[in-house]
Amino acid sequence: MSQPKDVHATAVQLGGVPPISSGSLPKNRSVFTVLTGPEPGRVFSLDGAELVFGRDDAASGKLPDDGLSRRHARVFRKDGVTFVEDLGSTNGTFVGEERISAARQLADGDRIGLGRNVVVKFSLLDALEEEAQRALYESTVRDPLTRAYNRRYLEERLNSELSYAGRHGADLTVSMIDVDHFKRINDGFGHPAGDLVLKMVSSAISRSLRAEDVFARYGGEEFVVVLRGIPPDKALQFGERVRALVESLPVTWEGKRIPITASVGVATMTAARPFASGAQLIAAADAALYAAKHGGRNRVEAG
Repeated sequence: MSQPKDVHATAVQLGGVPPISSGSLPKNRSVFTVLTGPEPGRVFSLDGAELVFGRDDAASGKLPDDGLSRRHARVFRKDGVTFVEDLGSTNGTFVGEERISAARQLADGDRIGLGRNVVVKFSLLDALEEEAQRALYESTVRDPLTRAYNRRYLEERLNSELSYAGRHGADLTVSMIDVDHFKRINDGFGHPAGDLVLKMVSSAISRSLRAEDVFARYGGEEFVVVLRGIPPDKALQFGERVRALVESLPVTWEGKRIPITASVGVATMTAARPFASGAQLIAAADAALYAAKHGGRNRVEAG
């Protein structure tokens, strides 16, 4: 008759760590998951004294929705209990179907309505469950190769940024970036080398951006950056910085240097030049990119 295995001993013998049961971890993480509205699936945690939901850039729970006030509602802990409180919002804060007028204690599973469109779910999770929630969301909005945002997320955010620019009379720039002769790189060095080029280009560009900028892989070897508050002259300067950055990347494969350049097209929405949709702004940047490629590549054009 065989003896029962000691899982812990086996794990140690194999040089591993025994699996952790989530039941052994305390469910003390106050987590809020977006159910409806912008960025569904996004996870916010109450890590500090409070978490403020709103559309203001300074809101720790920022959600780009026109139905939210700048500082719409806050959640906080008191004596180990989590509460939600409306901050004088225009469209109200709800727990379940009830609009609240004072701080309301939350129970695990409560749904919080923020304005007309946004619903977030409150959950008490352990650390492993929280991490799994975050990983699931990231898998839906990130390109798996480059870790830039994907096209679906870009299109959603671009329309939100367009609304913001319209409300505030701010400029909004879209920059389209295309790695030149990418097929030649794949054919000459192989597809793994091409993947390395895309990852290095993505990493270099993303590190050069501001927190409020949106960087996404548009498809193939094309990337897009959405830049809030950047006027036309600064847009051209940004495009030139990106072009020079890509050209300077020291990418090598099997001991050989891979020469990389990029063509960049930029288009800017201003008060004098409005766009009706994010798709129109993308199309203008794409036309500028086309001009850059047909003008000799490794250059920047404005549309």
